Amino acid sequence: MCGIAGYFCPAGTQPETPDMAAMRRVMRHRGPDGEGTYAAQHGRYSVSFVRLAIIDLVTGDQPLLDPPGGRVLAGNGEIYNYLELRARPDTAGYPYRTQGDMEVVLALSATKGARYVDDLNGMYALALYDERGHTLQLVRDRLGVKPLYWARTRAGGLVFASEIKAVFASGLIPRQVDELAVTRYLRHGYVPGPETLFSGVQKVMPGERIWVSSDGAIEIETYWQPAPADDLPADPEEAGAYLLAQLEDSVRLQLRADVPLGVLLSGGLDSGLVVALAQRHTKHKLATYTVRFEGSPVDETPLAAEVAERYGTDHHVIDLPAADVGDHLAGLAWYCDEPQNDPALLPNALIEKELGKDLKVALNGTGGDELFAGYGRYFQLPVERRYLQLPAFLRAGLIEPVAEQLDPFTAFRLRRAKLWDTAPGAYLHAHSTLFPEPMLRLIGHVPRDDRQFQDDHAQLVPMPKQTAMLYADIKTYLAENLLVLLDRTSMAFGVEGRVPFLDHRLVEAALAVPPGIRTPDNRQKGLEREMAAELLPETVLNASKQGFAAPANTWAEAGLAATAERLLTRPKSLARGWWSAAGIRKLAARPQRFGFQLYALTMLELTVRLHVEEPLDRAPEGVSLADIADAQSAI
Repeated sequence: MCGIAGYFCPAGTQPETPDMAAMRRVMRHRGPDGEGTYAAQHGRYSVSFVRLAIIDLVTGDQPLLDPPGGRVLAGNGEIYNYLELRARPDTAGYPYRTQGDMEVVLALSATKGARYVDDLNGMYALALYDERGHTLQLVRDRLGVKPLYWARTRAGGLVFASEIKAVFASGLIPRQVDELAVTRYLRHGYVPGPETLFSGVQKVMPGERIWVSSDGAIEIETYWQPAPADDLPADPEEAGAYLLAQLEDSVRLQLRADVPLGVLLSGGLDSGLVVALAQRHTKHKLATYTVRFEGSPVDETPLAAEVAERYGTDHHVIDLPAADVGDHLAGLAWYCDEPQNDPALLPNALIEKELGKDLKVALNGTGGDELFAGYGRYFQLPVERRYLQLPAFLRAGLIEPVAEQLDPFTAFRLRRAKLWDTAPGAYLHAHSTLFPEPMLRLIGHVPRDDRQFQDDHAQLVPMPKQTAMLYADIKTYLAENLLVLLDRTSMAFGVEGRVPFLDHRLVEAALAVPPGIRTPDNRQKGLEREMAAELLPETVLNASKQGFAAPANTWAEAGLAATAERLLTRPKSLARGWWSAAGIRKLAARPQRFGFQLYALTMLELTVRLHVEEPLDRAPEGVSLADIADAQSAI
């Protein structure tokens, strides 16, 4: 687990001078254990690497050179099946110089050419440079667990890095907000790729490879899409056993590490299954960690303790005091690069900080909800079903127009009911957005875009409705929100977060499950509960979904609303035209209702302040939100 950053200059173009030292410096948190740099003699390619040492602590430094082939590799993440790949006849003869996982990419690409990516099982972002042909490949893992960004320079070169702040630190890319992306952030809670919040900076998308030719021409290839497997057993019991076996093999592979490793254990199905399967493949006591937040109405420790006791783990309960959210938001905005409207960012960051004191690798249950239908938005609300039984002329001609006059938000909720039958992706969006049209009008935002990316994906391939909704969330919410949150909060504190549910083999198998088997009688995670029946206690099997507590409305009432109002209504902020002072004051006057919206706008404002207006080369320390709101200038 590391960070990579580099620069490519096309042939025939005068090389620029990227500040590689600055690019490494702003990503130092991703790799506190070492660094390395390669620079081609002709000055047209350079790549840097910062290392969090996980596998092969002695010889695993990068970049990796392949002198016979004239290639240079820098990779972030882990290739979990590297031992199996290194033992294959077609790669066993390669002159390996390390005992690590990344070098197998050089061996595979030497024998399989471009199709080496098909054999990789892992989370990774790769930069593979061919010096002889002066070409570059940028590759991102199938599910997008690891990030990779790129941008064109004014002179036609290309800068890439694991974080956007490193792209900017090159000194070759201007810092400018994409106005279209602001609307997309408000609508989705993240900026859907390949675009980012910043003009000209793009994401390498999950399952994507970018080819850069010697003259600088770019070709983008999608080498993998989440598609239903064609070999899933038809019998429900056999299908569950098949999925469980896939998950177990994923857990087995992801337990590989040469440093302390543990599992983040909540009281839920997903992490409980990871623990149950991990203990089968651990010779010693497995370390498990559960978090308890002071004052939170949700306490996962009793359920987690049952799982820990059943499997005899070395169990730890981390008690975290009630956090003053204002003391942490600036730092989180700096680490994230792009705004995220998910307030779970803070509790997750506090957890990773504590985990980092004991270990370097933590497995978790991210992805289980998207594979086995764990969210309520995958099921039609009963009240919506009853509403749609009314005649259409009555709903559209009387009820909704009257509701629009009395309460636009109620009218929006009524109108979205019909999306269940007509546009399931739009239904997902309508049930997850913090800024529907009435909210945009309330804050005074004039939308520059009306795309609903979940709907784009849900309509892309023919699948049953529920499966299409899962597919849409895998392509959007999972990749752009949950995995970004995991990567930034874990890497900020030197922890590698691993996600066994996102093994591509399991994803493909899970998408092949018919909805009636996946969620019998519309029970969330029904199939997964059956898979876990012999492995987890009844109390865990039947517990309702809880998740990390992120009480944005409580934060707002406790003072965040007043501070956010000062921050968001400064003249420079209002001059952008993204919201009005009157709109912000309306939100701040009702913190219990609009706390999540205030949080989302605050994270957008902080992102612009810290990465565009007055950028910093390190996370702000000892700077509260109130300090920023009250300052005449930024930090």
